[in-house]
Amino acid sequence: MAATPEDEKNDGGIKPYLKYSGLAFQMIGVMVLAAWGGMKLDEHFATKNPWFTISLLLIAVVTSIVLVILSLNKK
Repeated sequence: MAATPEDEKNDGGIKPYLKYSGLAFQMIGVMVLAAWGGMKLDEHFATKNPWFTISLLLIAVVTSIVLVILSLNKK
């Protein structure tokens, strides 16, 4: 049975697969920005090891997971 426009209005107009694919792109975007910012900071401070990149990526992963859990619990 095909979904009608009335069905979409009942669930807020957002289909679940669109919501979850949006979360995936958000997570990817946050991690790309964290990696880029970390590399720029490592380059600016001329660090021997990529500590800024590693730190920012870890913070981005934890933050993304927390935001995904919060959005999944929210209706």
